[in-house]
Amino acid sequence: MGPFLPFLCIAIGFSWADCSSIFVSGPEKSRIRLALVTVSTSIFLCAIGLSFADHSLLAGAVLVACGMTIALALGRNLSSFWSLLISVGGFAIYLHGVID
Repeated sequence: MGPFLPFLCIAIGFSWADCSSIFVSGPEKSRIRLALVTVSTSIFLCAIGLSFADHSLLAGAVLVACGMTIALALGRNLSSFWSLLISVGGFAIYLHGVID
C-alpha cells in the first residue's frame, strides 16, 4: 500500500479545483461542466476518506496536506478535463494497487 500513497495525493490535488468550484457562485453552468464537477467532487471526497481509512490520523493528515500542496502548486494551470483525467488515473492506480 505504501508505494501507492502518492497516487492518492495526486487524486486529491488534481480534483480540488473543480470540487471547490461548487462554492463559487457564477453564471449558469452547462451540463457537461456540472458532470465534471460532480465526478471531481466524488473523487476528492473518496480520496480524503481513503487517506484516513487505513492509516493513522497523522498519516491521513499528511496525505491530505500533500494533496492540497499539489492543488496549490497546480492552481488552474490545467483545464478541468485534464485535471479530472489525471485525478481519475491516480485514484484508479491507488485502488488497483490496494485491491491486488
